[in-house]
Amino acid sequence: METSRRDARFDNLKGILIFLVVFGHLLELVGGPAAAWLYRLIYSFHMPVFVFCSGWFARFDAARFFRRLLYPYLVYQTLYLLFDRLVLHGDAPLQYTTPYWLLWYLFSMMLWTLLLPLIDGAKSPKAALLSCLAAALASGFDPSIGYSMSLSRTLVLLPFFAAGHLAAGGGLRGLLPQLPRRGVIAALSGWIALAGTLLWLRRGVVRSVWFYASRSYEGAHYDPELRVLLLATSAAWIALLLLIVPKQPLPLVAALGQYTLPVFLVHGFFVRSLRLLRPSLPPLAGIRLAILVALLLCAVLGNRFTAALLRPTFCAPQLSRPVPGLQKNVAKRPAR
Repeated sequence: METSRRDARFDNLKGILIFLVVFGHLLELVGGPAAAWLYRLIYSFHMPVFVFCSGWFARFDAARFFRRLLYPYLVYQTLYLLFDRLVLHGDAPLQYTTPYWLLWYLFSMMLWTLLLPLIDGAKSPKAALLSCLAAALASGFDPSIGYSMSLSRTLVLLPFFAAGHLAAGGGLRGLLPQLPRRGVIAALSGWIALAGTLLWLRRGVVRSVWFYASRSYEGAHYDPELRVLLLATSAAWIALLLLIVPKQPLPLVAALGQYTLPVFLVHGFFVRSLRLLRPSLPPLAGIRLAILVALLLCAVLGNRFTAALLRPTFCAPQLSRPVPGLQKNVAKRPAR
C-alpha cells in the first residue's frame, strides 16, 4: 500500500500475516503432531485474511495492473522455474499458465482485479457477496478446476476479496446487525477456539489439502459442507482480527507490514533451499527454529532497504509516455 496516510491497523495486520506465511512454509519442514496442528491452524485463516486486506485496497487500474501484478508475476515465475531446474534439479517446464507454488497469489490477484468492475456493478453488495460465495461452493464440483490458472483458489477465496473491497467502500454497512463489541469478540473467539480444538482432536483424519482451496471436492476428498465450515471459520478470524488488532502502529510489526511484498516473493527461495538440507531435529526444537528463521527472514527482507533493492523485480518502471490503451482506468465505485 502506497498512500500518504497509512492505515496502521492494516500495517499491523499485514505484518502479523506475512510472518505467519513464512512460518507456515517453514513448518512444512518440521515433523510431529504439534507442528502439523500449528500448520493447519495457520492455514485455516492467514491467506483468507490476506485476501480480504488485498480486496480492501484493490482498485481497477490498468497501468497498475501491468506494473504491479503482471510484471512481477512474469519475473518471479521465470526466476522460480529456473531456480527449480538449476538449483533444486526439478523438471518444472517453463510456462506461465500454472503459477509456481506461492505465486498463485499474484495470479489470483490479477483475476480478482479484473473482476472488480463486476463486483462494483452488482445490484447490491449482498448480491455481489452471494454470487461470489455461490461460485466458491460450485467450483468444487468440477474436477477440472484446480491449479491451472490458479482457478480453484481464485474462486474459493473470491468472497473474501469481494468482502474486503466492498467493506472499504462502505458497501457492507447495514448487512450485519449491530451487536455489543465484547459479545461479538467473545462469540468469535469461542468459534475459533472450538475449531482449533477440533483440529487437534481430529488430527488423524484432517487433511492439510482441505485448507489450500486448490482442488475440487473429489480431488481433496471432502464435501461442500466442510468447505462452508472452513469459509465460515476464516470469516470469523477476519472479523475477530479487525476487532482486536490495534489501530496504532505496533513497534516493528507495522514497519514489517509496509514491506510484505519482498518478503512474500523472495522467502520462497530460502524455504525451498532448506528442503535440500532438512536437518533432523526434535519436533519442538524444529518449531522453535522455524520461528527464529521466520523472524530472521522477515527482518532481512521486510524493510525499506531490501524493498528498494528489489523494487526493479516487482514493479515495472514507469513509462515516460502513456501508451494508448494502457492509461489509468480507475472504476469509480457506485454509491452504496
